[in-house]
Amino acid sequence: MASSAGSTDVVKAGYWFVGYDNIRPVAEIPSQRFTHLYAGFAVVNIDTGEVTFPPEYEQEFKTFPDTVRQRNPTVKALLSIGGPGSPDISLVVRDDARRTKFIETSKNLAMDQSGYNGLDLCWLYPSPLDNVSDLMDFLKQWRGAVSQDDKKENKDDKFLLTAAVFYHPAIPSSGGRFFNYPNISVFLDWINVLAIDFCTSSNLSWETGPVHAWSNSKEKSRYGPCGSDGIRHWINSGVATNKLVLGLPFHGYEWILNDPMDYGFFAPAHKKDESPEPYSTIHAKILNNNFDTKYDGEYVATYSHKDRIWIGYDDITSIREKVTEAIEMDLGGYFAWHVGEDDRTWTLSVEAFFAGKRPIARPS
Repeated sequence: MASSAGSTDVVKAGYWFVGYDNIRPVAEIPSQRFTHLYAGFAVVNIDTGEVTFPPEYEQEFKTFPDTVRQRNPTVKALLSIGGPGSPDISLVVRDDARRTKFIETSKNLAMDQSGYNGLDLCWLYPSPLDNVSDLMDFLKQWRGAVSQDDKKENKDDKFLLTAAVFYHPAIPSSGGRFFNYPNISVFLDWINVLAIDFCTSSNLSWETGPVHAWSNSKEKSRYGPCGSDGIRHWINSGVATNKLVLGLPFHGYEWILNDPMDYGFFAPAHKKDESPEPYSTIHAKILNNNFDTKYDGEYVATYSHKDRIWIGYDDITSIREKVTEAIEMDLGGYFAWHVGEDDRTWTLSVEAFFAGKRPIARPS
């Protein structure tokens, strides 16, 4: 039975990138505004399959679960493996010995050594597998291994397995081939859909755009990807709606306008750089420099501009609308990508937490 927003039945998650240039320590995360917090990222040795903590941050990873529980004893801590820039682990998935090593070491690292409540596979942009059943065999074996050692009688306390996935089930690097199929969620408690970064200063370097658009104007045929389209494709591929958790971006991108008087979406511009800008930096910049801000309900996207500076991102309005849409679609909840990029008063984290007004079906 689904329960009201704000309860632990709704996934209100967030990733924390250990070692990232966060503006505050883990202990300051408002854990009371989350049901699940991810520590990323454990690393994979693709030659052996072994999963380890990055040596320079080993202590931070080991203490993460206890630290985030200080503010909220009920929050679930999950260890995320891989992450942006990680090597392609298809060699591990294909090979029986490496796969077994991955499963054994990840389970030991999270369950036995550090007190995590679950594991997450953050394999964002995999290359094609020779046999897609290899992935299912891997997930089945992983689930079996953690379930065998999970002695929790209360199913609410069971050890969790999740995955962070591309916004669309068809991975571009696979030539449009569906990397995942309905069974991907059979062995996972839910999947985190990264419905973000559709228009960035690297892939749209000649004009501005709705960076993290949730919806799309059909009249503007030159622009296609959006979050709701990706979610619909996941559902159409056979994944239950309550197994889909929506990604909320806590970053944006900056352009330099060609003409300061032409500043809407798709205004001629060139990129400032290709790096994402944390919401904390964006928020301070627009407040301190009196930027004009516009929310566009057609795309569910926000931008701010002043003179020739133009920044696309998600603010409290777009975050609120996306969470509302997730509820209306009966998705399993949402997750922040990532918490360390929020501002000093945790504006986006708080807005997302209180945005839900109706029940969300619980992942099972």
